Amino acid sequence: MRACLFWQVKKLVYVYLVRYAEEQQDLALLSISTFQKALKDPNQLIRASALRVLSSIRVHVIAPILMLSIKEGVVDMSPFVRKTAAHAIPKLH
Repeated sequence: MRACLFWQVKKLVYVYLVRYAEEQQDLALLSISTFQKALKDPNQLIRASALRVLSSIRVHVIAPILMLSIKEGVVDMSPFVRKTAAHAIPKLH
């Protein structure tokens, strides 16, 4: 139950971050390392979620990081992560 609550709070933080990233770019940039760590998580849902949120953040400075994350996601063992990476490609522009 505790892990479920933690995951729900994390999803709410992701939604908040995506919503306000453009207005508060400095704060959004501080969270990038957290998403990079999540991209290495053994759980495919966490990797896909991190990639989805990272690709939804509208801060141009992270474009190179997003590009590398998509390259890693495309060759991920999980088809779910690969699908998320494919959906992230159009968001680069």
